[in-house]
Amino acid sequence: MIQLTCPTSKAILLCAVEDAAAVLRCPVVHEVPPGLVIDVRPIIPINAQLAEVASAFFKAEVGRFLDIEQTFADPLVKAKGDEAAFTLYLGRLQAGAAIVAPPEWPTLPQILRSLTGHMRVPYLRAWQILAGGLQLNTKAVDAAEVAKYFEDDLV
Repeated sequence: MIQLTCPTSKAILLCAVEDAAAVLRCPVVHEVPPGLVIDVRPIIPINAQLAEVASAFFKAEVGRFLDIEQTFADPLVKAKGDEAAFTLYLGRLQAGAAIVAPPEWPTLPQILRSLTGHMRVPYLRAWQILAGGLQLNTKAVDAAEVAKYFEDDLV
């Protein structure tokens, strides 16, 4: 599935780039909302616009090295009840781009600590996706279900 359009007039690219120690860091142009902010042009597909803003920021053609998460596009709401003014997109720059994040760029936990309220939720989801949360197949453990497989010698 390729994202074709953006539902808001502004978009944010949260672009994860590895530093020299392989820690993911994100360039932040604006304090709130953090990330690379763009004015969306409605006729052009959003993926092309995200690649364009990344290339302009890094001052190099990085479009072919930018993996944009196609299942993630979260609206950002500044206060409860407000309409979404931005849509958050998540990308990760591959090592082939030969770009190393400087240590002054924040990590996602640092970005999360700087946010408050409802604005944290999309960034928290982005962090979960970067950590591999989409590929996990986990289930909750039911204590009664597990207990029936063990013999209780105390009875």
